[in-house]
Amino acid sequence: MCFVDLIYTVNYFKSYSLEETNTNIPLGKIFSDLAKAYAGAFTERLSHLPIDRYYYALVVIESYNGDLNQTVLADELLIDKASVVRMLDYLEAENCIVRKRNPQDRRAHILELTPKALEMLPEIKAAVRETNARCLEQANAGGIENVEAVLSKIQHCLHSETENKFKIQIVRSEEKN
Repeated sequence: MCFVDLIYTVNYFKSYSLEETNTNIPLGKIFSDLAKAYAGAFTERLSHLPIDRYYYALVVIESYNGDLNQTVLADELLIDKASVVRMLDYLEAENCIVRKRNPQDRRAHILELTPKALEMLPEIKAAVRETNARCLEQANAGGIENVEAVLSKIQHCLHSETENKFKIQIVRSEEKN
């Protein structure tokens, strides 16, 4: 996916009135398409690196200065623990991270970046800045000002709706004859 797809997705979003969007096209679908386009544009910028995924995880690991375990990483990335293990297995096999036993909790592992990962970080961070700038440039050109503030308000609104103290369990019903 290239940056043209990102522009298409933004224009797709703008081409619907709010009323049409509310009734016909879930915003989640539009945001999902946008996220895929963003990831494609971002990944394309980093295609020359020796790894082909999980770039942002390295940025998160670095930000904790050697005091990050797998559980906190899962929370930071909003992914389940099994996905974190697969991601870390890949990054370890690529010599980007080292998992060390936490001396205070032998069940936990502290994540550390290798010199190889540290060498890639400036390029990864630059790709984040450049991809963000391209997105914001398109949004501003399309008349969407303060995109980050608007998205933050939407996120806050949705989070406040989901902070109820109940869970929905979906169970397949048995068909009656």
